[in-house]
Amino acid sequence: MATKLVMEPIFEADFQESSFGFRPKRSAKGALDRIRKACNRKGNWVVDVDIQGYFDNINQEKLMKLVEMRVSDRRFLKRVRKWLKAGGMEEGRVRRSDLGTPQGGVISPLLANIYLNYFDILWERYSSGIGELT
Repeated sequence: MATKLVMEPIFEADFQESSFGFRPKRSAKGALDRIRKACNRKGNWVVDVDIQGYFDNINQEKLMKLVEMRVSDRRFLKRVRKWLKAGGMEEGRVRRSDLGTPQGGVISPLLANIYLNYFDILWERYSSGIGELT
């Protein structure tokens, strides 16, 4: 939790306004309000997308590069890397992978948002005319 408390404000400053999942002072109600306002302004369609297995398929090396863009403390980065490499228990055996964030870990939602924020930025830059993300 201490790691998350240090990291969260650093990355919260970068997250897009359209991002609501697993964020402090953000809720599903806020996301629905944003969708309602967007539909009233310019559209009739809402597309609900779920990224299947998102937490399990995050590329850890790319995620670490994104973390390293904002955090320079080597000891801190080493701690995050160890967290990612720790793996998890499946059917009584430890499973390690180069993909994913530890499910159920207090820092996993923040790491997932750091990774997804890159997509949010690209969407805003190149596709915002198509529609809005929430």
